[in-house]
Amino acid sequence: MNANYRRVIPAALAGLLFVHAPTVARAQHAGVWELGGFLQLDRMDEAMRTKRLGIGAGGRIGVFATPRWELEGEASYSQADPDGPRLSKAQINYYVGRLNYNAPFGSLPGNAVILSLGAGADRVDAHTDLIVSPAIGLRTQFNHSLGLRFDLSAMVAPNPNSATFKFPPTTPGTNSGAAQLTNYQARVGLSWLLGNEGHAPVVAPPPTIDSSAVIAAREAARARARQDSIDRANRLRQDSIDAANRRAQAERDAAAKALAEARALVAAPIYFDYDKSEIRADAKAILDGKLPLLRANPSLKIRIEGNTDSRGSNEYNMALGLRRANAARRYLESQGIEASRIEVVSYGEERPVDQGTTDEAYSRNRRDDFVITVGGDAISVPR
Repeated sequence: MNANYRRVIPAALAGLLFVHAPTVARAQHAGVWELGGFLQLDRMDEAMRTKRLGIGAGGRIGVFATPRWELEGEASYSQADPDGPRLSKAQINYYVGRLNYNAPFGSLPGNAVILSLGAGADRVDAHTDLIVSPAIGLRTQFNHSLGLRFDLSAMVAPNPNSATFKFPPTTPGTNSGAAQLTNYQARVGLSWLLGNEGHAPVVAPPPTIDSSAVIAAREAARARARQDSIDRANRLRQDSIDAANRRAQAERDAAAKALAEARALVAAPIYFDYDKSEIRADAKAILDGKLPLLRANPSLKIRIEGNTDSRGSNEYNMALGLRRANAARRYLESQGIEASRIEVVSYGEERPVDQGTTDEAYSRNRRDDFVITVGGDAISVPR
C-alpha cells in the first residue's frame, strides 16, 4: 500500500465521521440483519510473488445479537498480476467469521464506528491457511435501511501450512523474509439493514399544557419553599439552643468536677509516725497543697480531727490525737491562715479507718482528718 493510499483512507473515514456526527448517538437494535457487498483494494504480502496491489470484491451477512454486538460472516477474493518467479495471475479467497462492536454516532440507528476481530481461512494457489483478521470500519446511513460502509482490515496467517510461506523457506525462489502471510484490505460498499425500519423513533405530540395546573404547581412550589425556609430557620435556632445548652452543661460539669476536686484536696488526711505528733515531710507537702484554696476562700472554715491507732490507753491516745491536730493547725497558722478558721478535736483511737492489727493498719489510723465546716458549697478554685 503506497503512502498516499495510507493517508487518504483514514482521512476519508475521519471526514465522514465528522460530517455525519450529530450530538445524540443512537445504538442499533438487536435482531436487525445486515447484508452488504463491497469492492476491495488488497495490498499483497511480498511472499505472494505478485504486484503489491490487487483488486477484488466480496459480500457479507450479519445479525445484531445486542444493540452493539454483531455476528458477521464474509467471503471475498482479490486478484493480482504476477511478479518475479510467478508466471500467472494470483487469486486469494478469504472466508472470515467476525465479532463486531458497533460504537454508535449520530441520530440514525446504524451509524457506527466498527471494531472487529475475525478468524477464518484463506485459499491461494492450491493450499489453505488459517487466518486471523482485525479490522476497523465506519457505517454511515442514508436512511434507516441503506448506508455506506468502509473497512480497513488485515488478513494474517500466523502459521501457514504451505511450504511457500514457511520460514526459513523450503522452496527455492520464494521470499526468504516471509515468516507469515499478511495482506491488508481497504473496502467500500453498500450496507442494507433489514428490520431497521420498524425501529424508527416515534415523535410524540407535544403535551397539552393546563395553565391552571401550572399555576397550582408553582404556588405549591412556592409554599414548599417558604415552609422549607421556616423549617431551616427553626432547625438553626434549635441547633443554637442545643449548642448553648451543651456549653452550659459542660461548664456546670466542669465546675462540679473542680468543686469535688477542691473538697477532696482540703479533706486530704495527713499521717504520723508511731507515738509522734511532728509534721512529716509528706504531710507538709499535703498541707502546702491546701494553702492556695484556704487563701482563695477566706470564708472557708475547717475542723482538724486528730486520730491514733489502738495501742496505748484511751487517755493517752486522746491527748496524742489532740497534739497531732494542734500540730497541723500551728503549721497552717504559720502560713498565714487565721486561727479563727480552724477548729481542732481529738478522737483518739475511737475512729479507726482500718480495724486490723498489722503495722500497715496502725499506720493508716495515725492521722489527721480535715472536715469543711463552713463554705464548702461554693469554693473558688484559684487559677
